[in-house]
Amino acid sequence: MERGPIKRRGMWRGGWRRRLLGTVTAAVLATGLAVPGTARPAQAVDAGTIIAVAQFAQAAYSYFNSAEDGGMTIEEATSRILVEIGRTRDTIMAHLDALATAEARACAEHHLLEFADIEEFPLSLKQRWAQDVTSCVTLINSLWGAVSTLTAKNQLGIALGTVGPIALVARAQARLGTTELKNLLIGAFERVQQRFVPYCHATPNVTEVYWEMNPYPSWVDAWYTCAPAPEPPYWSENIGSYTVYEMGLWSWGTPVNYNWQAVMDGSKRHSAYVVAESALTHLRA
Repeated sequence: MERGPIKRRGMWRGGWRRRLLGTVTAAVLATGLAVPGTARPAQAVDAGTIIAVAQFAQAAYSYFNSAEDGGMTIEEATSRILVEIGRTRDTIMAHLDALATAEARACAEHHLLEFADIEEFPLSLKQRWAQDVTSCVTLINSLWGAVSTLTAKNQLGIALGTVGPIALVARAQARLGTTELKNLLIGAFERVQQRFVPYCHATPNVTEVYWEMNPYPSWVDAWYTCAPAPEPPYWSENIGSYTVYEMGLWSWGTPVNYNWQAVMDGSKRHSAYVVAESALTHLRA
């Protein structure tokens, strides 16, 4: 499958059709989780929740960076993050409630709720609380290697987008170092990205006889699909896919110089990939 720029139909025959088919998100039951504590089946996450967490992560990490760089105080960064939490609290809490492991669910919900009062904590309590929320981040990160399904890993990757910035700000508030935690989050999000790199394929809406009758490149309607699947083409799970149906230039059953970027971007919004991408934009800065 070749990737690259594609000449649109309008440049050839005066028209371009593009019909969005939408998204198919399948809820897949997770296998038993080999981790301590109560476990339950991981649930698929809808695209709206993932996008909301990605937007929160991007805003929260940018505020933290601004506080580190002197663009605002850590108190100002905290206040702005609290505003972002207020906007997305219900969505974030719904996602955290769906986490498959009780420990990750409990620590994430606990710190999300208590973060609103951090300004009222004395320094000694801030330090203990910052250590607790740091432990929550390391727990979520360690569970990644213990769960076996894409669905469960997706849940944990999304949760890091919520708890990560809270832990960084808490440590800054408590006058504790943030470098090691920041490096841990960078490594964790890079692993999330690698696991959910989109795998893409295309299916033309013609039979094999068509290629025998049209041996030269021609324009045909086709389905172009990308889905988070790090081991293509072995899709043991489908946590969400993105498909478009449009006219493209094909030759003998193969798309010619098709630009997959838009379809790949649509797929990323259905997994923790987009959360990791949003976080890394600022964590690497």
